[in-house]
Amino acid sequence: MPRADKRKRTDAGDQRLDHEAATALPARTTDPHPVELELKLAVVPADAARLVQHPLLARHGNGPMRTQLLSARYLDTADSQLARSGMALRLRLEGKAWVQTFKTSSGAALALRSRGEWEQPVAGTKLDWDALGKTPLAQLDGYASLPRRLRTVFTVRFQRRSWALQLADGTRATASLDDGDIVCGRGATRRSEPISEFELEFESGDPAALWKFAGRLAKDLNLVPLSASKGERGHALASGARPEPQKTKMPDIDAALGVPAALALALSAALAALQHNLRHLDAADIEFVHQARVALRRLRSVLRAFEKAVRDKGLRRRMKQLAAPLKELGQVLGAARDADVFLEETMPAMGKALGANPNSGLASLKDPVAKSAAEQRETAYEEVMRWLETPALGQLLLTAERLVFEAANARAPGGKPLDARLGILLAQQHDRVQRAAAALSRQSSGQRHELRKEVKRLRYLLDIAQALWPKRATKSYRKALEDLQEQLGELNDVAVAGETLTKLQADSALRRAWAAHERTRLAEDLPQAAQALAALDLADVPWRGDDDDHESMEKDA
Repeated sequence: MPRADKRKRTDAGDQRLDHEAATALPARTTDPHPVELELKLAVVPADAARLVQHPLLARHGNGPMRTQLLSARYLDTADSQLARSGMALRLRLEGKAWVQTFKTSSGAALALRSRGEWEQPVAGTKLDWDALGKTPLAQLDGYASLPRRLRTVFTVRFQRRSWALQLADGTRATASLDDGDIVCGRGATRRSEPISEFELEFESGDPAALWKFAGRLAKDLNLVPLSASKGERGHALASGARPEPQKTKMPDIDAALGVPAALALALSAALAALQHNLRHLDAADIEFVHQARVALRRLRSVLRAFEKAVRDKGLRRRMKQLAAPLKELGQVLGAARDADVFLEETMPAMGKALGANPNSGLASLKDPVAKSAAEQRETAYEEVMRWLETPALGQLLLTAERLVFEAANARAPGGKPLDARLGILLAQQHDRVQRAAAALSRQSSGQRHELRKEVKRLRYLLDIAQALWPKRATKSYRKALEDLQEQLGELNDVAVAGETLTKLQADSALRRAWAAHERTRLAEDLPQAAQALAALDLADVPWRGDDDDHESMEKDA
């Protein structure tokens, strides 16, 4: 991108974009100095050479490839004040010239980032405080003392190969492939992290062209959306903290939002958690798989919730494209999670439940069963890693992020307000739970498992709509729903444990002992599940009023 195009940026008030604004980008822009908009993708190092030679780059390249060796120092205070404020300040050496860059983050945790950026040539490594004083940095607490508090936190060195691109409908962008390292500390405290990323930076035209181009590349190469910038990864490296599993925190959806905007907001929360947990997935910490699976389930629940409410044909088509790969990934993650639960939770529970019985065959848990379970877990994790290393993952995540982008930019249809629409869906799902719970006392373990899945779907749907009504309006309903899910979960865990013992070829004494334990648990827990089900049906809910008739309303959903 020519330097002149990046000098000026919009004023400070436009830079601190909240989560909604970060995704609600205009379909087209004519602003000659837009906020920086870029799509960042992680590249498997083995694919880097193939990417450079990919025919799409040659076909859309507007001039020869440019190669640069770049190095940068990222500055911050000892307590990371800039990073905590969503800001980044760096000095980068480009050839023989130093450039000062200040950036603000949109706060969005997805690969498509919209950020404020101010660049200024500087003499050597001396910051230009006159220029910085005209940016949002000047609004930071303690700005006056910042010059003496700043220090180099980490450095980045990489080779950049870049192409000017002319995409569909005249859209202009810059593609960059960066290979190098992030480094912090010295000597014994030195730590580093490799950089291998591909970036598409929008310049003019239609931002949707970035998605189309990236999607075509992802059919041949393993390109995975990357939400963390070099600065964010550098600060994480410098902190020395290990990545932690991330729970999905569903956002508060405002009733005034249109259906597409609400879809984008709900999807982005689940998608961000899914991408984080998959990126850092580590067999040594089983919580990553657990939270990735929860995020994926929530993502699927969002798609299911909005399936009938979305009227835009393009959005509906994109939603359908996600169904099969999400299901496949869910099965892979589910197998790994089931293996984790059996080893880490079920086997200790078996020991506690059966330990008093000398004829239970409990000794089998310490040898063949445990060994088979560990082998099953290893195989399940190998399958997860194999799936994550295929282009299928990148295609899935790119499609999901593209859906977020397109939904945020779609026009809201007319019809019922959001709270009414989600109220209809909640009422319908409540009815599905009641139908699935028919004759609960005589149900098989398989039928109870199906009921449990319907209850989970209702719980996830309630989480999506939680902010549309006061908490007191759903308090009793949520409590009954949580109780029912817990009771069914315990019954399911016991049943699955028995099935797993059979699959692992545990000895007959152990299987008989566990079957007896399962019968005892069923007699104790089933009445409690029935009570929770009755409480759920009697609880007050915000979508059930005197004049409500959700069967007739369903036609307009």
